[in-house]
Amino acid sequence: LLMLRLLRSNSLYTNNLAAASFPRCFSTTNKLLATIGIRREDKNRWERRVPLSPDHVQTLVDQGIDVIVQPSSLRIFDNESYADAGATVKEDLSSADCILAVKEVPSELLIPNKTYMFFSHTIKAQRSNMAMLDSILSKNIRLIDYERIVNSAGQRLVRFGRYAGICGMIDSLRALGNRLLSLQYSTPFLHLAYTHMYANLETAKQAIEAVGEEILLKGLPKDLSPMVFVFTGGEGNCSKGAREIFELLPHKYVTPEELPALVKSKDAGHRFRLYGCIVGSEDYMVPKDPNLHYVRSEYYSEPEKYTCNFASKIAPHASVIVNNTYWDEHFPRLITRAQMKDLWRKRSKGRLLAVADISCDVNGSIENMAKTSSIDEPVFIVDPLTGKTSDSMDGPGILFMAVDNLPSELPKEASCYFGDLLMPYLPDVVNSRTDIDYKEMKKEIPKEVYPAVITANGKLTPPYEYINELRAINRTRINNILVLGAGYVTPGLISLLSQESKNHITIASDSLEEAQKLATFANIRAVELDAVKNENKLSELIKANDVVVSVLPQFFHVKVAELCIKYKRNMVTASYTKPEMMALDKKAKDAGIVILNEIGLDPGIDHMSALKMINEIKEKKGKIIHFKSTCGGLPAPEYADNPFYYKFSWSPRGVLEAGKNPAKYLKNGELVSIPGTDLFKHAEHTEIHPCFAMEVLPNRDSTSYVKPYGLEGAETVFRGTLRYRGYATMMWAVKKLGLLSNETDSNLDADRPKYETWPDFLAALLNTDKSNLKQAILDKIRGGEDKLEAYEQEYQQQRLIRAFEWLGFFDETTDFVPNSTPIDTLCNLLMDRLVFERNERDMILLQHELDVEWSDGKKQKLKSTLIAFGEASGETAMAKTVGYPLGIAAELIANGDIKEKGVIGPVSPDIYLPILSQLKNRGLWFVETI
Repeated sequence: LLMLRLLRSNSLYTNNLAAASFPRCFSTTNKLLATIGIRREDKNRWERRVPLSPDHVQTLVDQGIDVIVQPSSLRIFDNESYADAGATVKEDLSSADCILAVKEVPSELLIPNKTYMFFSHTIKAQRSNMAMLDSILSKNIRLIDYERIVNSAGQRLVRFGRYAGICGMIDSLRALGNRLLSLQYSTPFLHLAYTHMYANLETAKQAIEAVGEEILLKGLPKDLSPMVFVFTGGEGNCSKGAREIFELLPHKYVTPEELPALVKSKDAGHRFRLYGCIVGSEDYMVPKDPNLHYVRSEYYSEPEKYTCNFASKIAPHASVIVNNTYWDEHFPRLITRAQMKDLWRKRSKGRLLAVADISCDVNGSIENMAKTSSIDEPVFIVDPLTGKTSDSMDGPGILFMAVDNLPSELPKEASCYFGDLLMPYLPDVVNSRTDIDYKEMKKEIPKEVYPAVITANGKLTPPYEYINELRAINRTRINNILVLGAGYVTPGLISLLSQESKNHITIASDSLEEAQKLATFANIRAVELDAVKNENKLSELIKANDVVVSVLPQFFHVKVAELCIKYKRNMVTASYTKPEMMALDKKAKDAGIVILNEIGLDPGIDHMSALKMINEIKEKKGKIIHFKSTCGGLPAPEYADNPFYYKFSWSPRGVLEAGKNPAKYLKNGELVSIPGTDLFKHAEHTEIHPCFAMEVLPNRDSTSYVKPYGLEGAETVFRGTLRYRGYATMMWAVKKLGLLSNETDSNLDADRPKYETWPDFLAALLNTDKSNLKQAILDKIRGGEDKLEAYEQEYQQQRLIRAFEWLGFFDETTDFVPNSTPIDTLCNLLMDRLVFERNERDMILLQHELDVEWSDGKKQKLKSTLIAFGEASGETAMAKTVGYPLGIAAELIANGDIKEKGVIGPVSPDIYLPILSQLKNRGLWFVETI
């Protein structure tokens, strides 16, 4: 141990930073007296920081400046400490001249005609804060943004940057240990905690040093060595803070030029230290003109003249990228999505383990950084090949840490540090006049603060007038997409749309909580909307967006379509095109919009893949004799563990209603028609795949696809729904009992129900006594002319009774939730019983089977099969196969790539080819066999 402690003094193990000291007194020559207000932070539960500590407040009070502090039980310093320092603790800040905060202030809480100082996050015209900026302007508030308090060299002077770097580095090391464990590597990093779990910075540093000692003694896994941390941001404050922690570990710094040789080296000593590489823009930004050299001032003033080689020069050698660099859309990215995908495919073992994105620019310098994370859930995994994110540590991809309020994890030290930097400027600011011309303000406030005045006298100040232009530009570049509904398939849709930063998504749902669960990315917002009851709000939302994606129940699509026509907004749905929707075709064309339907799985992917296959056969002069297309959304085989062999991965009501649809199809030249009442009687066994025992039910009117598919002359045209064998027999019995009826029953009124239990309801339905319920059910199933031969077998009768016992039909304690109709009442029960549990996964099975006769007389049977599985505790296969096509279609429309107008389906190659191509890139493709 003595040797280890001595080693800390050498180049491998250094810590030259002295403990911070916080001066308590500041001098000022200001002669006026004024009042400062400190507002209560309310952005989230972790925001415990303050702009001024009680010590700072006492200094101001000693100078004659009054301080009012809003009470808070959350902030790191309690109310009593501020009161003891001489502050007045009260709710009302209206008497304050200057109000201080850390984070953004809600628009409704802004007090007119005041000076506010806080991090506004408005200077890039950030969408989420433009409403607040508009309120600031309308309320004649002078806004001073800490981020823009700079010296003559443009360096920030009032900042939390050091602590962002410190906390970000600690969190990343902790998360790296966890991630490596899931990759089957045990490392000392696992012994660390996240920053907020330490009482203070000194305690955290002691834990880091202990990890360093373990690395020196035991080393890191050979496969991961040399472990290289690349720090972007050069000598910036965030980078320095991150390196302050890194340097507590055994380490050695190398230059970018030394990286290739280092990574190739087989030196056994690599295991006992970390390697750091500090890079700035001069190391990876290259003039597009090969005859020129990098010039810092030119790069920052004219970044379009430069290209970035970070992805080829530095990233391939990095184990962990600690990203601290400033970025906006004018600058080249460090790594684009395409470059990251290529890097991932070519990576060596131990490279690209993690990205600690302390800069937190969503889709920014590292484009794969698709969202910010939180102190509660600080990390996520990004799969570069698919672009998908996952909160599970076990999935494929790169670990990302992107907490956007890192200094909140050390709120006391960070607040004291920040207040020390702010204090010298406060007396002059608080005593300056707000009703004078912006140019005159330069005489009254410190020169460092003058560039930070964003608004004054109800206007943007001259240096920030560009924000208006940027907002206008953003409006032309942005795809504003409204998603109506937050149900089963919406996660897949949001997952796809959110990956493109120009897509600004609004999720509107009658359940705000469900919408908020999906609004995890910076380009998403959630709003509450009852589309049935609040047409005015629905209209406003449609008007404010470019494309409307409706995943509402099908009966409401026509109303949404009518509003889209009224406001000339495009629309996408995954539902079948019903006659009442088709009746809007001319109006949609006249409005110059497209209403694209049948763009999910079935209908959707089935249409598009079938058309692609059919057209390719025709191009080769083939003739299609028989066409059969079947599709099903099911539990994966290992989870088909209930009597129905089924679980809901989309609307339960939709599933049940689909079992009552009449069907028509061609079979060997004959037209077959099946009434909806008999659909379940016409299930047939089918050999889709040797691993699955399936049955198929006819799906609606297959003959309506003869013309769109170009199948004139085909003897068989059949579209069907796949289920595990035994499902149809069970559902036929449910229908025979009357439980699929959608007729309103006053006895099932939710407010005044007649029945209290399932046995009560079923006994009344069958006109029997509860004690005789099982026999009455069997009598009903076997009675009448409408019989199913299978129920003549005792085995099937017993199977049915066991299934109903499993549902709880005979149990007085089973939850009975009446809901107007038998089918809706049954839905309430099935949503509880036929549900996917955590870590279970679903499956999509789609197959086209075509008998083809070629021009030479040769005949072939061609099959094209898609099998997709959901992810345990992640996206379901149904959410992917319905949501992805919807999202791709919405993007194509928003980008102007779909030219056709009116009410249409995905039958044009201009639509289905790009969608199928993108689906393949996302892991959804067909396997073709002969």
